[in-house]
Formats: sequence, structure tokens, C-alpha cells
Amino acid sequence: MWARCGQCGAELKESDKECPKCDSTRKAFGRKASTSIAVKIVETTAKQKREGFRRFMKQMISRWRPSRSPELKDGVNEERIIDKEKDEYHHTVKDARTREVTHDEHEPLSQHKNQSKHL
Repeated sequence: MWARCGQCGAELKESDKECPKCDSTRKAFGRKASTSIAVKIVETTAKQKREGFRRFMKQMISRWRPSRSPELKDGVNEERIIDKEKDEYHHTVKDARTREVTHDEHEPLSQHKNQSKHL
């Protein structure tokens, strides 16, 4: 389709001088273009502070990170929650491409030792 009739909307070919349906010489040309933009949120962090707790009472982190593992070429998505009031530590790491869980850790914060080998 080259254009549409400006009067009745019929499809026109480039060789059509007049509309084959209504004999109008008006032509409507339409062009469509689209662009998409992908935005990758690299990190979201929230901290809850309260008097009596050093630095923060609760911290939540959700982020994408490059991986040290050659099998995880697209990096990993990491979610971590540290809750000092409830003595909880939650850490989940997923393959950014497949969303497969590669590390899942839930334990009392008082027993947690920082281990970052899985990233």
C-alpha cells in the first residue's frame, strides 16, 4: 500500500491517480516509526534507621551485578535484607538471564559470616 484515499480511506497504489472507489484525488500518507528504550535499574537500596541501632536498623538491597563466575556471563540479580531488630539475614542471588537461583541464604544475623564467593 502506497497511500490511502483522503476521502473514503481505500488503499491506493502508487500508480493510482484517482481513488478506484470514489474517484477522489485526495491522498492520505501515513508513516509509522517506533523506538523502544530499555532501562536497566542497577540498584535499589532502602535503609530504615532508628535510635539505638548503629548505622541502620534494616537494610534492603536489590541490584544487578556482574558475576565473577564465567558461567554467569549476563551477571546476577541480588536481593539482600538485613534486619537487626529481628536478627535476620536473607540473601538470594539469581542468574540474570535464566532467573535460576544460584545462592539462597536465610539465617540469624548474629550467626552470619560474610561470604561473597557465590557472586
